[in-house]
Parts: sequence; structure tokens; C-alpha cells
Amino acid sequence: MNLSDATLVLLLAARIHGTDEAVRASAKSVVKKLPRSKRDLVYKVIDAKSPLHLVGFIAENLED
Repeated sequence: MNLSDATLVLLLAARIHGTDEAVRASAKSVVKKLPRSKRDLVYKVIDAKSPLHLVGFIAENLED
């Protein structure tokens, strides 16, 4: 799994479920599957006060 895959999982969790709990649970499930050097962003989502808002911000700032 790479960071793009993990980001897609988080975006889908936000879109389908629309709750902080679902986004946090999805982040926890994918973080161990990433290489250690790529886990920083996912840990920030897990620790965020509002993971749903953070994932929305990430989605707005994706490059093509």
C-alpha cells in the first residue's frame, strides 16, 4: 500500500460514512500497512480533533 491508496481510503470513508469516527477508524486500519516514512499524514488524521474536516482539507488541496 502506498500513500495514495491510504488517502483514497480516507476520502472514501469521509464520503460514504461522513463521521469523524469512521475516518479515524479507517486511518487506524491503514496506518500499519504504510511504510514508516509515509505514516506521518495518517497519524495526523488519527490525532486530529476533527478528522473529517482534515480529510476535507486534504481533498481540496490534492494535485492533479
